Amino acid sequence: MGIRLIVEVLTSAPEALTHREKLLLVVLAEDANDDTRTTWNSVERPEVLRGAKLSRSQLYAVLKSLAAKGAVEKLAAGQKNGTAKYKIPVFAVPQCPEIPDTDTPPQRPSSPDTEGSQRPGIPDTDAGGQRPGNADTEPSQCPGFRDVSVPESGTPTPHPLSTTPSTSQQEQPATEQLSYGYPDAALPLVEGITAAGINVRWPFKGDQWFPVLALITKSGVPALVDHAVRAAVRNPNIDSAKYFMRGWSELPPLPRPGAERPPLRAVSGGWQPFTNPTDVSAYSNGF
Repeated sequence: MGIRLIVEVLTSAPEALTHREKLLLVVLAEDANDDTRTTWNSVERPEVLRGAKLSRSQLYAVLKSLAAKGAVEKLAAGQKNGTAKYKIPVFAVPQCPEIPDTDTPPQRPSSPDTEGSQRPGIPDTDAGGQRPGNADTEPSQCPGFRDVSVPESGTPTPHPLSTTPSTSQQEQPATEQLSYGYPDAALPLVEGITAAGINVRWPFKGDQWFPVLALITKSGVPALVDHAVRAAVRNPNIDSAKYFMRGWSELPPLPRPGAERPPLRAVSGGWQPFTNPTDVSAYSNGF
């Protein structure tokens, strides 16, 4: 791969080359050796055609044009056991370091700056209104004009937000003061379990309360309290309300609005307590 040769083609190829010819020359330089400047592989490879954006017939037409302009030399024709070899000649005027820079002198470090207005010895010619020694002549800023935001007494009117607390800060609802960080919807559950003699921790913070609130909406506070009481009877060592979460999640939802208790089938003669049969033959079969 000829990286140095690619750079030379891009900077020093003849200016008479078209865009298509220069693109093909760059592709050939990529395949050539930097020292011999000769291509290694066949110019009919798909990589060459795709890189140069040429068909096979267009390829040879552009190669012929490059050879006519002296940008490529054909060293060997393609044979049965070998590929055609092309060489990129040394261009007449390469961009060598010996060529002096043609930039204008004012851009060089050794050239003094000729712009007079930027020299330290030359005074500033801007308008005097921006100098520190000149007083500010804007009427609205002059001391002789009274600030309309200050009353005639001379005492500025304080901003209401800077001295007086807002109404929401002065008057906090009693429910917020007594919630102790519990959501309002969860307070009936917390108070109901505590009133039942079950003192547990409620280690829920922020959005950790969402599952608890969802269970309250689903099954209702009485069902959750009843389940907690029965669970505490089985396990008196419960110390966290998280212990009840799994059982609460398995409770049925509240009845939908309008749902009624299904009617029970009436028994003829009404309900009667159980009595032993008087005919002892009922026990003859071992019952």
